[in-house]
Amino acid sequence: MKGQTNFSVVNVGNGNNTLPVITEDIKSRYGWVPFGVYGQDDFFQAVNLCYNTSTTNAACIEGIADLIYGKGLYSKDEAFNDTLNRLIPQEDVKRMAFDLKLFGNAAMQIYWNDEHTKIIKIYHVPVQTLRAEKIYDNPRIQNYYYCVDWSDQRKIREKKKIPAFGTSSERMELFWLKNYSPNLYYYSLPDWVSAMQFSLVEAELSNLHINNIENGFLPMVMLNMNNGVPAPEERQTIEDLLYAKFTGTNNAGKFMLSFNDDPTTKPTIDVVNIDNLHEKFRYVAEYAQDRILVAHRITSPLLFGIRTQANGFSSQSEEMKTAFSILQTMTIAPFQNLILNSLDYIFREGGIGGEKELYFEQLTPLAILSEQAEQTGKSVAQVEDETNDAMENPATQEDETVADVQEVKPNQPIEKFVKPAHFSLEYETLIK
Repeated sequence: MKGQTNFSVVNVGNGNNTLPVITEDIKSRYGWVPFGVYGQDDFFQAVNLCYNTSTTNAACIEGIADLIYGKGLYSKDEAFNDTLNRLIPQEDVKRMAFDLKLFGNAAMQIYWNDEHTKIIKIYHVPVQTLRAEKIYDNPRIQNYYYCVDWSDQRKIREKKKIPAFGTSSERMELFWLKNYSPNLYYYSLPDWVSAMQFSLVEAELSNLHINNIENGFLPMVMLNMNNGVPAPEERQTIEDLLYAKFTGTNNAGKFMLSFNDDPTTKPTIDVVNIDNLHEKFRYVAEYAQDRILVAHRITSPLLFGIRTQANGFSSQSEEMKTAFSILQTMTIAPFQNLILNSLDYIFREGGIGGEKELYFEQLTPLAILSEQAEQTGKSVAQVEDETNDAMENPATQEDETVADVQEVKPNQPIEKFVKPAHFSLEYETLIK
């Protein structure tokens, strides 16, 4: 009788190899809306994981958040700046900008006076501690729920309901900042959401390398058991034991110990050589980094201290200035617009009248300011002031050529679209 041969191919994946599908679970039995990626309500945990374990992703998020906040939030009305600092501390504005970049969502806790006629204080609230209440038959979200840990059922029982801004007469309300995201109503997505998988790639690569360094390098092998073909159940048990002990980045470099009473039945190991494995790892690392930079809309990695193969520190200064200008206009300004427009709305509805003309003082690299000062013969402070004026947030600039929507009379026909004030002049060219 011929000897039997049986082999199995073991999939060494971690089981989480599907594309992230982000959903608002409006069909759940809860009164709030869970927000999930790989599970029912794990969106914020998944985003935190991508931030904490990916070096490139963390550098981009922190760098852009710093540029959004700049040197702080101020008003062109000098007399209002002291009141502004009492209303909303600068540290809370900075945290709000960071949440908006990291999670794509941010929240503010609004306190009213006893008569509910004027806002007296605004605080930042960690957005990962909040969930939106289902709207049911209401035209808008009426309440939010606060819980320190949404993964703990005991903590969930202690959750607190907070009314949404402008929906109650309570002394404390909550304002939610978010951008529009297709197929989502209650929450929005971070602008770098398409790089979540690549952030996890960087995390797994670092985990693989550190475990290989600590335990030695183990090549890919084929393990042959030469003492007969066991029953299917026993084969499955052996595979599970080998899988649990030797696969995954946490098990890289472990050794195997075999006891045999006959040399002819000892296990044999055939090494499967892979050519240029180090080059493949380097390619994956560089590709993942490049995709993360693209998702964050980084025009030049050097602006964040990231050196790539294509960009050395010898890049031309003019190219750096152009890259920073594009980054400020295309990436930073939209975040600043959202925060400024939201605060303008809160102040207007909160009994703080008058045009406050809020703006962020921009954070410009010193190298760019020094070169401009040397070329123009001005001081760095003068160049910085001129740069801030030139980069003034579009939401605060007056545009006399734009018709006010409120000035259109009811019976007056509208011949063309009314361009919103924050749109660029290219908008008119597109609609002609």
